[in-house]
Amino acid sequence: MYVLTEEGEKYLKNKLPEINLVKELSKKELSVSEAKKLENFNIALQWAKKNQWIEIEKGVMKLTESGKSILEKKYEVEEYLKEIKSGKFDEDKMKILLTRNLVRNVTEKELETKKLIGKEVVDVTPEIIRSGVWRDVKFKKYNVEFPGKKIYPGKKHPLNLVFEKIREVFIEMGFDEMQGPLVETAFWNMDSMFIPQDHPARDIQDTFYLSGEGDLPDKKIVKNVKEVHETGGNSGSKGWNIKWVPEIAKQLLLRTHTTSVTYRTLAGGIETPCKRFCIGRVFRNEASDATHLPEFHHAEGFIAANNLNIRTLMGFIKSFYSKFGLDEVKFKFNYNPYTEPSLEAFGYSEKLGRWIELINSGIFRPESLSPYGIKVPVIAWGFGIERLAMFIYGNKSIKEILGHTCDLKYLRNYNLLKLEKW
Repeated sequence: MYVLTEEGEKYLKNKLPEINLVKELSKKELSVSEAKKLENFNIALQWAKKNQWIEIEKGVMKLTESGKSILEKKYEVEEYLKEIKSGKFDEDKMKILLTRNLVRNVTEKELETKKLIGKEVVDVTPEIIRSGVWRDVKFKKYNVEFPGKKIYPGKKHPLNLVFEKIREVFIEMGFDEMQGPLVETAFWNMDSMFIPQDHPARDIQDTFYLSGEGDLPDKKIVKNVKEVHETGGNSGSKGWNIKWVPEIAKQLLLRTHTTSVTYRTLAGGIETPCKRFCIGRVFRNEASDATHLPEFHHAEGFIAANNLNIRTLMGFIKSFYSKFGLDEVKFKFNYNPYTEPSLEAFGYSEKLGRWIELINSGIFRPESLSPYGIKVPVIAWGFGIERLAMFIYGNKSIKEILGHTCDLKYLRNYNLLKLEKW
């Protein structure tokens, strides 16, 4: 179905611009400058010339013979407009009217809108406005007390805020950030830091292995690592006294800790004193519970300088966690293949009602440093960021803020006031 546009309605009522121009010229000839004062002159001139009703000589417009006779005849375009108004239409006639934007096609939606005339309307739609039906309908009053649709504005994920705070604390303490790949070789993830090739952590039960193999680094570094594993090299140790196999070191895996980034940095050469840190995602093939997931985030850091000892390490850890409102921290010794002595730090969770492991740390063993020519003490640590986030936000499980089991209601409404203690 077609209907007249607003312009078509106007022309039907007040005649088409070209007809009005012919009427004026039938009274007297007009100069172009005089004719320009007529309404819709450009449209009138275009169609009058196209129909050969006028001619212009030396800036003066006058009617042709066909122009003089048109006022005594029915102008077909005007007749088409009348037919459309009465509900009749012909596709061939529509072409010229559509070209001149005098008619438009009416959609089914608009036809349905016409049926609203005289009725009460709830929503204002584009069809109601465009068709003019809004003038003839009654709009339902708005209930300003009715609650609107709840909108959740975009904001940072609570874990991202913890990442930012950790980064801020490290930088304030004089550390530079380091980065490394998620997909690692077993060399950087284990061999480089003196983890023996028969260590249980290398089993598929603990590590996500990938198909294919990666490249080993510089031959000199590989030779030094091989010697320290087999005989202790020049570290003063006897090593693991087992044959070191390059094919095992080439295995690809998803990194199990960000310590691989630390050893890439050490192997690349450092100037002491040196402070570096890393924040990144890690993967471990283990069962999930309130404090464990197979995919989580680590913060890793080390200091290389003279006169570092276990008291330095404990002092740093307590100072670091105090900046997050965690003052109740205790330590116990543990074992790592690449640190001696090694420490675990625990924080007390009121929500869980127990102490939770926060950080694994220690002083790197000579065997883990000698392949890279480092002779000063290096203290290092690594901790799960989600566990720290649990303390900050008061979560009972890291599943509430990470992974496919995230509590979306919590993420939308978590209390930003908890961050003020920072």
